[in-house]
Amino acid sequence: MARPPLSAGSSPGYAVHPVPRERRPVLDRLAGASRRFGVHALVELDVTEPLARLAAAERRVSWTGFVVASVARAVALHPEVNARKAGGTILTFDRVDVGATVERQWRGRAVLDVAVIRDADRRSCGEISDALHRAKLGPAQLPRPTGVTAALLRLPGPLRRTGIRIAGTRPRVAASFGPAVGVTSIGMFTTSWGWAVPLAPLTLIVTVGRVAERPVVRDGAVVVRTLLPLTPSFDHAVIDGAPAARFTETLSAMIESAFALDAEPSA
Repeated sequence: MARPPLSAGSSPGYAVHPVPRERRPVLDRLAGASRRFGVHALVELDVTEPLARLAAAERRVSWTGFVVASVARAVALHPEVNARKAGGTILTFDRVDVGATVERQWRGRAVLDVAVIRDADRRSCGEISDALHRAKLGPAQLPRPTGVTAALLRLPGPLRRTGIRIAGTRPRVAASFGPAVGVTSIGMFTTSWGWAVPLAPLTLIVTVGRVAERPVVRDGAVVVRTLLPLTPSFDHAVIDGAPAARFTETLSAMIESAFALDAEPSA
């Protein structure tokens, strides 16, 4: 049976809302991703040892804090991934800063924010865990953009993205875009694999899946081990396949051996 036509003043069945202002930078990065070429490494790590170590640790260490510390230490050994393309140049950063996504409440709804861990290779797993905890539960107010960034955000979408792209070709401006390395966790939302889109200004994104028990073969026998799906994604304009593979091997070994729980932060 056909539905009767809507009478005057009837609801059309949907509501129209403007795109939130704080969402615009995300859309700009997604638009920039269409011009990037990603390299993904899908690995599954045996994390039985680090999980046992974390459970027995005297100081509270979150799983994300441990992974961020491991990523930072691997980056310190492979500085070529701690870089960013700016026009016809490549910037290589002296400090290992890592941006980690956190979900927080803002104006009655959950939003994703980025907590920047400065000198993450020189901080302990506990210190990083505390910083992430403060970022998640701290003041529920997103930072207000200022200066050139604020002016760009007021422009229409095409002009804004063009302005950001042109500004990013200047090394001094590109260096101010934040860390080149990021860690994002989908494990808190899903049990499946996944990978992040390599977004500007990140050259390396490590996507953390959910830890789960899975059957594996050890010494010819099928046993149950606790595994972590991990996906490092690289900007191919900066990192070639061989350096990406070497970094992934280093990171895998560090996580499986719980290296970041033993090693003192660098001086």
